[in-house]
Amino acid sequence: MEKLLGPSETRDQGQGPGICSKGSALRVAIVAPYDLSKPGGVSNQIRAQAVALRRLGHDVRVYGPASGQLEDGEISLGRAFTVSFGGTESGLGVDPRALVRIGQMFGRGVDLVHVHEPFTPLVPWIAIVRAKVPVVGTFHVHRENGHRWYGSMGWALQPLSRRLAARIAVSESARRTVAPHFPGRYEIVPNGIDVERFRTAGPRPRIFEEGRIHVLYVGRLEPRKGVDVLVRAMADLQRRHPEARLIVAGDGSDRTSLTESARKAGTDARFAGPISQDELPAYFQAADIVCSPALGGESFGIVLLEAMAARRAVVASRIEGYLAIVEHKDCARLTPPGEAAPLADAISDLVADPGLRARLGAAGASAAREYDWSVVASRLAEIYEHALAAVSGKR
Repeated sequence: MEKLLGPSETRDQGQGPGICSKGSALRVAIVAPYDLSKPGGVSNQIRAQAVALRRLGHDVRVYGPASGQLEDGEISLGRAFTVSFGGTESGLGVDPRALVRIGQMFGRGVDLVHVHEPFTPLVPWIAIVRAKVPVVGTFHVHRENGHRWYGSMGWALQPLSRRLAARIAVSESARRTVAPHFPGRYEIVPNGIDVERFRTAGPRPRIFEEGRIHVLYVGRLEPRKGVDVLVRAMADLQRRHPEARLIVAGDGSDRTSLTESARKAGTDARFAGPISQDELPAYFQAADIVCSPALGGESFGIVLLEAMAARRAVVASRIEGYLAIVEHKDCARLTPPGEAAPLADAISDLVADPGLRARLGAAGASAAREYDWSVVASRLAEIYEHALAAVSGKR
């Protein structure tokens, strides 16, 4: 893993945007690439990042495209339109009004801009081009077989790449996706979680019943998440352990087909639909086992981390984005992606052995601490200081 260049030097106030003494409060604009008014992993991370940085004393505002209502402290950069990439639907900001609104963003006074998925059209592009202050870019995406967008459009995106004062990848697999097309230094900074929030038990959701062993899936319902594999695995598992029940929390394009597949397979499954971030910890606390059967395309397993923080036993696919979190930590059972029989066997072992579930949960809780936002936000603040120092040194 390549690191950014050395620590920031002390800088004098009043020398222009972004010049402040080391450790002082910064005015940070975080720019989202996707529709902020719809639930999504990147948007959730951006909101949590903003909260964590504010706790460190920084003045943070969140900007992004939106098709609907935003939360307090968030500012729309124009309408979002839904497109599909790699089996995932995303709301992109391609509204021309973003040009004006990003100008207004800089008019508020900004020391540094942090753009997530900086090569996603159109809002991130405008923010990078118009910025007169250092821009930090975070790359989230991982593709096992390469990123077609980077490969086909790399020549056009190179000018944007050169304007980034610092580059962050959320995992080594994410870095390997982007770095071949845009070589340079990348800092690996993982996604974060609020560990204490997931440790605290809330009211038990009604969908969980006494006397059952609950296997929980949380996430989007779309092909690459492998939920159909889990549905088939649970049909097999429930013949051995009729007390086991599948709880599916989330929504997406596959919800109707998955419900029908569960009915045809005879799988005892309950589909909770979309749940809010406030409800999420209670779902993890009520579950006995958390399963993430993704087929690939995951740069980071945030659901695994949330389950680990809640001391839940985890079963997941053996894919790169998950290995980075749980490999060699003895806190999860990993199975080949797309294979229902090994998945059923791994879950069955945990259903049958409460002691094993407890041991995996305890190991996961210990491993999750290094991903707490208090740790991750401090690393981000250091990168901001380094980026500001590098720009200051060139003046």
